[in-house]
Amino acid sequence: MWWSDLRAQGDALSVLTRHLSLEADISPDARIHGAVVIEAGTRICAGAVIHGPVWIGRHCMVGNNALIRGSSVIGDRCRIGFSTELKHARLGSDVSVGPQCFIADSRIDEGAYLGALVRTSNHRLDADTVKVLQDGILHDTGMHKLGAWIGRGASLGVGVIILPGRIVAPGSEFGPRVTVEKNLPPGRYRLAQHLHFQPLE
Repeated sequence: MWWSDLRAQGDALSVLTRHLSLEADISPDARIHGAVVIEAGTRICAGAVIHGPVWIGRHCMVGNNALIRGSSVIGDRCRIGFSTELKHARLGSDVSVGPQCFIADSRIDEGAYLGALVRTSNHRLDADTVKVLQDGILHDTGMHKLGAWIGRGASLGVGVIILPGRIVAPGSEFGPRVTVEKNLPPGRYRLAQHLHFQPLE
């Protein structure tokens, strides 16, 4: 199960040792703490903060003032936007995360695109454990913090919010400001907008 893989990721990274490639471009104004691996060709911009254990692959870009923490793995050729926070996340290769996003306790598969201000909600307001509906079965994960699984090649527009434990189907497209309250079949989703026009006086 994908949430079990996330839980195991923390254990796997507990033995990580620090390695910053000499072929990485790391700003002197970035702050890197603990067991962090940064591979060749990756750029870490000014103001970024990385708290290990964190693994960042090759040819990535971590934007200004981004925060990465909590046993995170970032695949090759990923782009993390300005002031985005990643916490206990797993990103496949070629993932793009826009500015000012919050991605926590979540898995994002290869080639997914997240626009600015996308949020994964990772805990319930009633403080109960997060349930996941998968293959028609409702699983109690036993986890009090769990975000989303965003499938391969999915595209999320500005301001999309995903509730805890939800799955975004591979290749799906969600327009701006959609709230993903339940698992939906692959497709394109948009909010209907009705504007009332009144001429200026």
